[in-house]
Amino acid sequence: MKFQITFRNYRLFCSLAKYIHVSGVNSKLANGRHFLMWDFDNLGEEIIRNELLRIQKKFHLSQIYLINTGLTGYYHAYCFLDFDWANTLYILASTQGIDKMYFTIGVARGYFTLRYTPKKSRDFKPAIILSSKVKETVNPYTLKSFIDYPTKRGA
Repeated sequence: MKFQITFRNYRLFCSLAKYIHVSGVNSKLANGRHFLMWDFDNLGEEIIRNELLRIQKKFHLSQIYLINTGLTGYYHAYCFLDFDWANTLYILASTQGIDKMYFTIGVARGYFTLRYTPKKSRDFKPAIILSSKVKETVNPYTLKSFIDYPTKRGA
């Protein structure tokens, strides 16, 4: 439900929507650096895989884990190699097909977040691991920056 009142140059907008709480992991590490996380919406797995392979080769990245979020065409990807903020932004911005809203919000906040809990009964499905000879510098089992947040998508 949406409600809107306009008076001269002012507008009041209110909305009522159903939402659910999910949990997410943040890209920012305890040392101020970041590991790489991507969000892709409405793209085929092959397109995403080819783009991540291109980025992996261009920036000499370690393994990339590509995970389907439970809907066709919706994927998250993780690379457990740490970078400073400027290089994190450069690599993600160089990735064609990354969700623009995800990128914009991450830039504004100074870190990126991807949920790791399912929505409704849609469980994550492993898609593929893009192997690499480059060694990972981040142990995912030692991550300490998590957040719980409401989302209306999939509620």
